Amino acid sequence: METIPTERASSATPGIGQFGHSPARRDVLSYRFPVFVRRNAAAIAVGAVLLSLAACGGAKPAARSVTAPAATPSSTPTAVTAVYPLTGLPVTDPRRAARPALSIKIDNIEPAMPQAGLNKADIVTDILVEGGLTRLMATFQSQDAPLVGPIRSARPVDADLLRELDGGIFAYSGASRGGIALVKARSTSALVSFDNDPRWFWRDYSRPAPHNVFSTTARLYEAGKKARPSLPTAPQLFTYSTTSPVAPARTSVKLPFSSFSSSAWTWNGHAYLRTQNGRPDVLVHSERVSTTNVVILSVSWSETDILDAAHNRAPYVHVIGSGKAWLMRDGKVVAGRWVRPSYKVPMKLVDATGQTIALAPGRTWIELQPRPYSPTFG
Repeated sequence: METIPTERASSATPGIGQFGHSPARRDVLSYRFPVFVRRNAAAIAVGAVLLSLAACGGAKPAARSVTAPAATPSSTPTAVTAVYPLTGLPVTDPRRAARPALSIKIDNIEPAMPQAGLNKADIVTDILVEGGLTRLMATFQSQDAPLVGPIRSARPVDADLLRELDGGIFAYSGASRGGIALVKARSTSALVSFDNDPRWFWRDYSRPAPHNVFSTTARLYEAGKKARPSLPTAPQLFTYSTTSPVAPARTSVKLPFSSFSSSAWTWNGHAYLRTQNGRPDVLVHSERVSTTNVVILSVSWSETDILDAAHNRAPYVHVIGSGKAWLMRDGKVVAGRWVRPSYKVPMKLVDATGQTIALAPGRTWIELQPRPYSPTFG
């Protein structure tokens, strides 16, 4: 039986009452371990089917795959274009298309700004942590980033998010035993930690610690390969379509996460631009954070016995179960639900009729908005 931090079920508004006294703290976790999880909850991360990459330069197909569509009836069969599994975009580099997913925990509070590498990630997931703050998981596969960070510590929900990616490589800096226990137990990931092997990372001493650990995707892929030479190709989490849905036009959304944290997205006619806590979200070199798709999942959470230095309790965000979901693409909003009955299976994103919701080919941000908050569209 797995031993992970005790949870206290809650759907109350995250804020000072639930997560401690102040968001200004260094995130050094203590723990009470082991204790058992009470599985009361809901979930995310989006599941669909895996596209076979057998046509892609002899690359090994991922574990979950589908047969390519039949050729259009004609004297000459129509070629099927292989796509990157995490973006749905046509493959330009077969070696990258055959790689495992590389997921990296990224700091997301004021002392960590500006961040690096997020616009090279195929998928970025925004997750509630202690103090009512948020942290990101940036997942790379189709592109590389010459600078990624600041890299921070793991949380129990990472296990459930990583399992949908067939584990892959997971890079982080710091974690309590309670914070990493579930990741080790069921993520199936190759773990690359700054604390265990710092040669794959470095500190930028122009920034304050602990918000100054950085690396590159090339280094972390090398580290993951050394830790585990054989890793599966990243699976396809979403279904993609170039056909814009018939849906209400909505060009913006506001997403409160707590009394301390919020995000927002605005459609500019080509992409969605991100705002955090009321200010434009800008990366190093003054690059605005952007994406093709915004997937919003309404999730429950519960308290754990994992504490930070200010004695704020870390929430365990539930991505197993079901809940409301919204997809923003092409300046429109598609409402639906996410469903994931077990951490062993990928999540499905479906509309009111039960049909799979298709994303636009491109990069995706997943916003795990904690209940009882809900999005406000404009």
